[in-house]
Amino acid sequence: MNILSTSYIDSLVQSYVTNQRNLLLTSLTSRKDKYEKINSAYTDISSKLDQLKTSLAGFRATGSDSIFSAKSAETSNADFVTATANSSASVGSYNFRVNQLAQNDIVISSDLTSSTSNAITGTHLFNIKTGDGSGGEFTSTVEVTFGTAETNQTVLEKIRDAINSDSAVVNSNVKTAANSYTGGASSFVIDVNGTQTTISVNGGGTYEQLIDEIVANINLNVSGVTAEKILNSPNPGDVSLRITLQNSGDYISISHLSGFNIVSDLGIQVTKEKAAKDLVSASVFSPTSTTSQISISSKNSGLDYRITGLSDVTPYSALSNIGLNLGTSRPAFNQSTNPDTAGFLYSDITQANNQLNAKFNFNGLDLQNNSNTITNLVNGVTFQLKKIMQPADSTVTVNVGTDVNSIKNEISNFITKFNDIYNYLRTNTYSSSSGRGILISDANALSLMDYFRNTAVSEVAGIQTGHLKFLSQIGISFNSDTGLSISDSSLLDNKLTNSLTQVVDLFNSANGVANSLYNKINPYLGSGGYLSLAQSSFSNDITYLTDRINSTQKRIDNSADILRKQYQYLQSQLAELYSLQNNLFGTSNFISMQ
Repeated sequence: MNILSTSYIDSLVQSYVTNQRNLLLTSLTSRKDKYEKINSAYTDISSKLDQLKTSLAGFRATGSDSIFSAKSAETSNADFVTATANSSASVGSYNFRVNQLAQNDIVISSDLTSSTSNAITGTHLFNIKTGDGSGGEFTSTVEVTFGTAETNQTVLEKIRDAINSDSAVVNSNVKTAANSYTGGASSFVIDVNGTQTTISVNGGGTYEQLIDEIVANINLNVSGVTAEKILNSPNPGDVSLRITLQNSGDYISISHLSGFNIVSDLGIQVTKEKAAKDLVSASVFSPTSTTSQISISSKNSGLDYRITGLSDVTPYSALSNIGLNLGTSRPAFNQSTNPDTAGFLYSDITQANNQLNAKFNFNGLDLQNNSNTITNLVNGVTFQLKKIMQPADSTVTVNVGTDVNSIKNEISNFITKFNDIYNYLRTNTYSSSSGRGILISDANALSLMDYFRNTAVSEVAGIQTGHLKFLSQIGISFNSDTGLSISDSSLLDNKLTNSLTQVVDLFNSANGVANSLYNKINPYLGSGGYLSLAQSSFSNDITYLTDRINSTQKRIDNSADILRKQYQYLQSQLAELYSLQNNLFGTSNFISMQ
């Protein structure tokens, strides 16, 4: 290498820097690296302990929140009856015979020749009423508009579409906007799904000003509705109020409270008004190639949700036009007439003979239900009726008991979380021929390791003599190299089935496995826990060492710069000597260094 080259100086300086780094930085870097690895390990430990703590919650809980309260329902014949049980269910056995399945109420129009012209025109209103499931009624006011060249087919389709797209809207009477309102102060109540709000207005001024006051008060105070003023409809100078429910499925009632009866004056009194699309579903079909019919079905099955009224709003005639202005009557649909007689497919609504309710025998009692899904018969148990039984079919038995599989899954999850942290600690605190764990002498890690080992094999103190006191007694064993495992699944099944209370005590008594583990690991967690405090100390040490490393590196770099300048000066001096030598003696004696 030419002694006068830049690379020669670079080599000398780099050699100096390397030597200084080995001398001054190696120990600092090694210490910093160790603290960073321990700090990272503590983060992993915290995460794994948190997961174990979460797993322990269900073991420490009581009542229906406990994992040991899980229930299952088994049926002797799932073709007829199925069942599910939640943790609040009581252990028991129930007998079923299914005699009738619940149906949705259906009303069908007479058959109309599809292509025949229909003279109906303009906008029409009609009401649909259904049961609300508790003895009351929901009402839907449906608006439909017809053109000037309708056929029976298009009339049916427009009625269908109006029903299936209907929202819950309350429209007031139309008033002349400029007319004076003289009724005075008034209060009325708006009820949205059972939440009542009183609206008070002072009045005074014109009807337009009155509507403005009502709109402002409703939009400010009533949740779930939108009020708006409608101007110049249907004629210029008209004004009206429109109140629209925002959420599908809600109902609205409006009633007079005090003062002038503004509810009556505006025509906005409604009782449990609900969107038709949430109560019924309409369909148009063609029983032959030339005829059409419409059917209207209740959304919910059962007698208490049946269609209770179909009627045109006076003076309109949309339903009369298709033979469905039935009012509250329930004529039976008759297909043998020509045309078909409009009416209900299941017209009988007597308790004894109706075809809308599910009918079944439960533990010897003849019962009915609106739905084939029965949730109010046994606390915590849902029964699903699937199929009508014949006399020769054996009675279905539903047994509700402890859900052993669910509990075993929770225990397996606990074991997984236990082993995850245990094996992490074991790996990082052991020394072997392949190396030393980063936590080999760490007090926190060793303390946790010892506790996990002791918990896995020790007797639970405070439990009654003769009861389960060791995990091994329920088929859970411990291996110091791998952790916990379910070594005897049959034994665990047996104890969960026949000694559940003792298993609960094993985990959830004052000194039980779950409570002991929780009490041990909880102080290690959180911002003020042992691990966090230790990490704070490590972070301070890492910051200190980082500063030391940076300052030392800076000193080395500064020294290297000074050394480089000194070498460069010497190199320039040497170059001058070489030049003088060449002038005196020629180039043959030029000195080079390898």
